[in-house]
Amino acid sequence: MKTIILAGGKGSRIGTEKALIELESRKLIDLVVHSVNGSKTDGFVVAITKNTPKTAEYCQHANYKTIETSGDGYHEDLRYLLRRYPEFVSVACDLPFLRSEHIDALIDAYSMYHTSITGAVPRAIVHDGITKSHTFKHEGKELVACGINVVTNSKESLPLIFNDPLLAINVNTASDLRIALQKDCTF
Repeated sequence: MKTIILAGGKGSRIGTEKALIELESRKLIDLVVHSVNGSKTDGFVVAITKNTPKTAEYCQHANYKTIETSGDGYHEDLRYLLRRYPEFVSVACDLPFLRSEHIDALIDAYSMYHTSITGAVPRAIVHDGITKSHTFKHEGKELVACGINVVTNSKESLPLIFNDPLLAINVNTASDLRIALQKDCTF
């Protein structure tokens, strides 16, 4: 299964292209690529848009394969990508604490259930200062979507719950970045 790194957002909450933000001398996209390369995924493609010209240029120099989507919104871009890839792992480019094991767990869950899988972290373990982009309830527990998923055409999606509070850190705001900088993200 291929991984698509989503790096086409406007970055309006943080004021810059998120993929290029540096954390401990490494760009966020490079941290994500490192984890993807260590996983059992079948390679990766970086999804860029008209909103991320510097990211596109960086990917070209880093020899990262790219695909351009419309940038009209998250769901619109996923629908476009599904026309090219019938199922894939989607990973946000702003996950500094993503590990290969997280991706492998998603792929294993897909192999078991053959449906879309949403990576999530229990709300109760997420740092209070972290921006929670999407929360939902499952079996009475409040969960925070953490930016990693198996995307398919299935109308159904099952959560895969990770008890790793660092996985809930998406660098969406300056506050998220400050919190991420306080954590150890060395390999």
